[in-house]
Amino acid sequence: MDDIFAKIKNGILDLFPEIGSLPITADTRLGEIPDFDSMAAVNLQTFLEENFPLKIPLDMLNEETTIGELVVHIGKYVRKK
Repeated sequence: MDDIFAKIKNGILDLFPEIGSLPITADTRLGEIPDFDSMAAVNLQTFLEENFPLKIPLDMLNEETTIGELVVHIGKYVRKK
């Protein structure tokens, strides 16, 4: 699961350079990312779907979703393969 977290974290840093020094942890909510809005959610969804073998529902990428929740969701699917 650490590799999933690392890939998501690196993707967030690439997609949202304005994040600055905000620490990204499993408890970081997507809404804490500066300028996170519906367009940012679509960009994150595209990144996740390009890097993991699954579809991510857009409604899962809301301001209250944590990075840890994404890791768990992706981890369940990836381990089944």
